[in-house]
Amino acid sequence: YTEGLTKNRYIGRTFINPDDNMRKNSVKLKYNALIANLAGKRVILVDDSIVRGNTSGPLVKLLRDAGAKEVHLRVSSPPVKHPCFMGIDMATYKQLIASNMNVEEIRQRIGADTLDYLSLPGMVEAVQAGIADSDNAGHCTACFSGNYPVAVPKWLFKEESERVELLGAWGN
Repeated sequence: YTEGLTKNRYIGRTFINPDDNMRKNSVKLKYNALIANLAGKRVILVDDSIVRGNTSGPLVKLLRDAGAKEVHLRVSSPPVKHPCFMGIDMATYKQLIASNMNVEEIRQRIGADTLDYLSLPGMVEAVQAGIADSDNAGHCTACFSGNYPVAVPKWLFKEESERVELLGAWGN
């Protein structure tokens, strides 16, 4: 095992930038490929999530441009399919890549040879395994499952189509 990328610690979370161009430019500044470690290699890239796909695609391209012969992406969460109304400014349904594409379509879009996600039960099991007090084992999984812990006010939806889509996901 060896590092294939270096990360500029002075560039923050790229997914929260306000527009697409800023997110893409931040990714270019945030990562640098270590060509000597990548040339001719089969690479496994592990990321915590794919929200819009704006980071994963450029990272796969960066690895390929540095000479990686294969790039396999593994994501340590389930696909993010639903907006977060609990305080994390992620995206709308329209912007969430997993809300609009299946895993194979996402894989093709980002250019990876393979793509796999951790399952929702697998994530919940992993998180709960680290909790000694079972009273604190409840975690919100709404962005993955669409099951929100509280009712989401209709005014939070920017577009009617998003409100209808989410209410349909709730079965209402």
